[in-house]
Amino acid sequence: MQANSGDFPALKLYPLNDSFVPKQIVLADRRPVRVGRQMDATTIPSERNGYFESKTLSRRHAEIWEEDGRIWIKDVRSSNGTYLNGVRLSPEGVESAPFELTTGDQLEFGIDIIGEDGETVIHRKAVARVKSILTEGDLYDFGQPQ
Repeated sequence: MQANSGDFPALKLYPLNDSFVPKQIVLADRRPVRVGRQMDATTIPSERNGYFESKTLSRRHAEIWEEDGRIWIKDVRSSNGTYLNGVRLSPEGVESAPFELTTGDQLEFGIDIIGEDGETVIHRKAVARVKSILTEGDLYDFGQPQ
């Protein structure tokens, strides 16, 4: 696989539950990428965007961007929260400060919604392990393209 400058900077999200397929979100031109729930045909989730098919995410949940060789995230007043390494970024309905994302971080969008029985998960949160891709070398693990 030949890497090109269009492949980075990017954020790779590896699912830690069965809520989505792996994603590689390219972060171009310092423009924030919206993370949120699918709303219509223009926001269909794919492996290259920040949309998820999950009712635990707000339509406009968080933003991710690259600036000065670092990748950042902020919660944009979501209802069910954005969690970085188990810590909620801001209270419900409050925009958070920016937080840096680094390889190995755990990122959660939303919370599991539990049924009336107190056990059954009705709607699953999106949980991922983060990989920051800031250079061409970051595209490879153990000599293999990722």
